[in-house]
Amino acid sequence: MAESEAGKMMDHILHANHASDVDRMREAMGTAPDTNVELDTPIFEGVKGIKVELYDACVNPYKAMFNMATSTWGKHIDKWPDVSPENRFAVVKSLLEFKALPSAMEHPVFCFGVERCSRSAFDQIARARIGVVFSSMGWRDNDHSDIGFRIPQAIYDSEHLPNVIEALEHCKSIYHELVKSGQANWQDARSVIPISAIHRFSMSINYLALRNFCNKRLKFCEQADTVAVAWLMRKRVLEAFPLLGSYLRPSCDGRGVCEYHQSYSMSEAFGCLFAACGRNPEQGGKDEYATFNNSCTDAKTLATQLGIKVPGPKEDLPPKNWEELKESDRVLLCL
Repeated sequence: MAESEAGKMMDHILHANHASDVDRMREAMGTAPDTNVELDTPIFEGVKGIKVELYDACVNPYKAMFNMATSTWGKHIDKWPDVSPENRFAVVKSLLEFKALPSAMEHPVFCFGVERCSRSAFDQIARARIGVVFSSMGWRDNDHSDIGFRIPQAIYDSEHLPNVIEALEHCKSIYHELVKSGQANWQDARSVIPISAIHRFSMSINYLALRNFCNKRLKFCEQADTVAVAWLMRKRVLEAFPLLGSYLRPSCDGRGVCEYHQSYSMSEAFGCLFAACGRNPEQGGKDEYATFNNSCTDAKTLATQLGIKVPGPKEDLPPKNWEELKESDRVLLCL
């Protein structure tokens, strides 16, 4: 065998071994792509089946918040051992109500995993920029022949549902054929997938940023599965830290008025497609401008489909005193 041919063969063997090693490493790390996926197109109604998990959070957010809030005074930083649990609570509560510098609320960080919202909902959620980082499912890194679609409730309940499902399945069949035939890679084939496709992502967000996020995204003037993700995130924080979770509310609750249509402003010139949801009274009476005469998201339907309670604007308010605190919060404040 000629020397050049032997060299080429050795290079080929080494390259094959390297590729096998990389494949094995990706399998072990969980980064190997799904390939040769069978065609399947599950359909999700409204906000049913959306999943939000709290993957990680700090052990005791209250201790750090307290010490950061009181660092300016005294001869040492860690004043936690010197103060009673009731007074620790008083300091933390003053922070949560913006009666002290709010920077201490940037300490608690939460990592969430979100599955089965739509890609369009993710696009809205990922507009959050300060105090948050996202890691999203890749649309060019896997064969998504088995991806499903989320259909808004109004369409799901209409006579158009069969035609919509047919159209979605047709797009998926084209995608699958492009991938299967090798005429397009995953990156190119994704161009035919509608934005209602199911998406998944993780996000890490500090508590102050989460407050701002929930102020906006808990409102029912947002897309239903965007709102659903926000309410499920609130639920997870409530389960872990009831005091922190109790302050995650739509901003309209704090003002006691609807903020969707704002009188004496230009807000209607830039949007306001939908009627107010009715959670809080509208400013200056009934605003009549709306392209569509219904709220963007129905609170009762959302609560039913998610299996959660959506409290009214005057319900489940933050605790006023030590006695109203949940036991799990008292334990942390006593440590």
